[in-house]
Amino acid sequence: MAPSQSAKQQKRSRASDAAEKVSKSGAERTKRRRTSDVNDEQSLVKSNESVANEATALDVTLSRELKEQKKAAPWSFSRPVGGRYRNLDPVMTEDEAYLFVGLDTAVQVFATATSRLLRTLQMEAGQKVVGYQLCPIESAVLYIFTSGFVTKWDWDSGKRLARWGTDATTVALDLSVPKSRTQPLSYSIVTSRDGKRQILINALGEKKLAGVCILTTTEAISSIKVASSGRVVVACDGAHIFLGHASEVDIESPESVQFSWREATLPASATCFHLRENSDESQASSHPVVDLAVGQVGGYILAYQDILSTLFIQPGEKKSSPRKLHWHRGAVSSVRWSRDGNYLISGGQESVLVLWQLDTGRKQFLPHLSSPICNIVVSPSGNSYIVKLADNSVMVLSARELQPSANVTGLQLSTEVSSYKDSSIQRPYGAVATLHPQHPERLMVTVPASYHISQQGHHRPSSAVLQTFDIRSNYHISRQALARTNATTLDIGPDGAPIVAPDVSQMDVSQDGKWMASVDSWTPNPQDVEALTYTTSQKEFATSHPEVYLKFWKWNASNDSWELVTRIDGPHFRDSRNAAVLGLEARPFSHEFATLGADAFLRVWSPSSRHRSGLTTDASKQNLDTWKCRSVVDLNAFVKTSNQTVEAGCMSFSEDGSVLAVCLPSATGTSDGLVLLVDVRDGGIHYRRTGVFSGKPYSAKFLGKHLIVASSGSVSVWDAVDDVVKPIKLIENTSPSETPFQTMIAVNSRTNTFAVALRSGGSSSNPQKKRRKARYHIQIYDVSSLEMTFRETLASSPLSLLSDTYTGDYIIIDSTATVQRLGCLEKTTQKTTQPREVTSQLNSGLASIFSQSHERSAVIPVIEEDTSSSQNKALATVFGETPAFSLPSMNVLFRNVVQTLGTN
Repeated sequence: MAPSQSAKQQKRSRASDAAEKVSKSGAERTKRRRTSDVNDEQSLVKSNESVANEATALDVTLSRELKEQKKAAPWSFSRPVGGRYRNLDPVMTEDEAYLFVGLDTAVQVFATATSRLLRTLQMEAGQKVVGYQLCPIESAVLYIFTSGFVTKWDWDSGKRLARWGTDATTVALDLSVPKSRTQPLSYSIVTSRDGKRQILINALGEKKLAGVCILTTTEAISSIKVASSGRVVVACDGAHIFLGHASEVDIESPESVQFSWREATLPASATCFHLRENSDESQASSHPVVDLAVGQVGGYILAYQDILSTLFIQPGEKKSSPRKLHWHRGAVSSVRWSRDGNYLISGGQESVLVLWQLDTGRKQFLPHLSSPICNIVVSPSGNSYIVKLADNSVMVLSARELQPSANVTGLQLSTEVSSYKDSSIQRPYGAVATLHPQHPERLMVTVPASYHISQQGHHRPSSAVLQTFDIRSNYHISRQALARTNATTLDIGPDGAPIVAPDVSQMDVSQDGKWMASVDSWTPNPQDVEALTYTTSQKEFATSHPEVYLKFWKWNASNDSWELVTRIDGPHFRDSRNAAVLGLEARPFSHEFATLGADAFLRVWSPSSRHRSGLTTDASKQNLDTWKCRSVVDLNAFVKTSNQTVEAGCMSFSEDGSVLAVCLPSATGTSDGLVLLVDVRDGGIHYRRTGVFSGKPYSAKFLGKHLIVASSGSVSVWDAVDDVVKPIKLIENTSPSETPFQTMIAVNSRTNTFAVALRSGGSSSNPQKKRRKARYHIQIYDVSSLEMTFRETLASSPLSLLSDTYTGDYIIIDSTATVQRLGCLEKTTQKTTQPREVTSQLNSGLASIFSQSHERSAVIPVIEEDTSSSQNKALATVFGETPAFSLPSMNVLFRNVVQTLGTN
């Protein structure tokens, strides 16, 4: 990584490596303390105290500052994984052994034989990838173009070889190698300072990019293709085609580079185009023979043969018409020529790959792909097709059998929606995600089944599919439907109304990983219930009659999938109508789940043996289980609303699973949030506390005896033993915005901290004030002192905030489908400050280094130990219970071991 890169965006390879991003909060607290000290010193001067007393006070203040700075644990981000693939054409090597796929700030290299990630070529902070091409001369060199730089990489070793800066913002590009040169030339579209678009030619071998301009236009051209060794250039702005031709290209003499340009108006707006040089006819002709295929918005494909003869016609000659092909009902997303020119390959929103045989006019289809097609690329040999889909996946197909030979799948989260056309469908933007309790490297997240956007309104797709993603190796594991999905990816009905799938709103897994519970809901389209409405509007009738299902799944180790065991129709209801489920929590150290409904009832669910014909087992000798409601707690006495329906609520189990805290909006006022402590064993409410939070509760988490509650108006910490409520003063106040956002919290008992993800800025309630852009922050607090130990601004809006109990890291999933670990370097040191009777059982020797299980800590009496026993336990604190794949680097381990032995 370049030395000029800011420390704010530096990455590390492991979650526990050396802190490359040091906490800002220590400096901020120091600054505030110095201000306070200055005030103290001024007060001392005013009181005319002696100079000796001032020096003594200053020494005490400095020593206190040093102690507090030592106490502040440095937190740092790891190298991000996941990410959303950009709509850039994938690139494949000549031998078709490696595939390059571009992200926003990186290019990933995959091995086609295994579909596994080989390495990631990370760009610098603030640089967005706009294109990447393999060097036509050196196969091990990859050129990556960002908005402000051009970088040369040895992708085989992952080293950056060179970098050139550009004076303008790059929009699109292509590479070519003239016959008289040994270095490639880049043809790039840039935006000049006056807003015009230019096409520049640069030699990628010079110390400085000269930037020879061959075209300047006021049209917003956004794509470019080059053919015939750089002598033919085609650019497009959607409505026009710009065709440039030069007899020879010699970048060493800029005055000799002369292009003749023609502009042609297209009959419809173009969405994509592709060039192909006909080498056989070019040898027999006096000019290069280049064919052009253009995909349009209406689903048409225009095929131009020999565009130089078609557009560069002499006066009086008859203009030839292009060949018109039509099958797609929507816009054509990508079109490609085959290597021999006999076929055209196209794709669009229909999730069907179409092969056009130009000689016979026949079409061949590859239907029922997982999502619409975004990009199509033909391999250098022509034996494979690389297809990028809208569900963040890339597929390599054989050209003959159309069978997949490689499949690369990223994190398939839905894209962020900036505005909503219909306010009734507006809902908090987030992801339902959790880490597998027994395999913390496995991220379980709900993703959409299809990726179409309705034409009637802007909304994110419903998440009805569970994706399991390995965030350690950046690899997709499995994909499984949790709710009813459509048979096809077409989400528009015959009447034009959108077909919406059920949405999974709640999900949790038991601590041993054997059971999972999920809640999905579905609301009919208001147009479909027109015949059923008499006194109410269609929209009110549809929203008041939802389908809500509570499902219990059992893990099948032989099939590596979740099997549906029980489905509860309408777990919560009121007035013969299904009520929404506001919260779902798994009870620790037990196979039980608790649900909180909008009907103000708390229900606890537990499994029981199912009898079939008097038998408790089936033919495979497996116990038959079913889930039933074990206990019901009525909370209507605490909710005094007009319709007796709870609009918001959350809950959390204590760490031992004996107490369940239920957070409800108070009926007395918006600032008096209500917390109920429920004994899970008998269902009795043992304590009631008001004023813990203000507004609507979003999330609640137990951390020891403390309950952290995040609501629409505050983030508060309640000491349930001493009955003390301490509000957390946020650095910046949040403000309403068009896109809803809920403050997220996560707790970690390993570091004794909790994290808060919040938003600041956004839309202003005062129309006269200038609107500020919304910013997102992550803040970490120590639960004992409630001091902020870390604060950082996030580049994208967070969708989920999770805690890894094994490593002590926080997991952040953002709107770009990127997963980042936020780890503390001194978490092993913090463990030594815990009571010995608690940590001695956990750190019982070197066997805990590769521990894969999570057991409850037992309290044992303190006994006298010799020096060797204390050293063994001290070494155990260095390694802790961290799995082998999450251990820090060797230099960090060595330094911690030496420090521990030196202290002993």
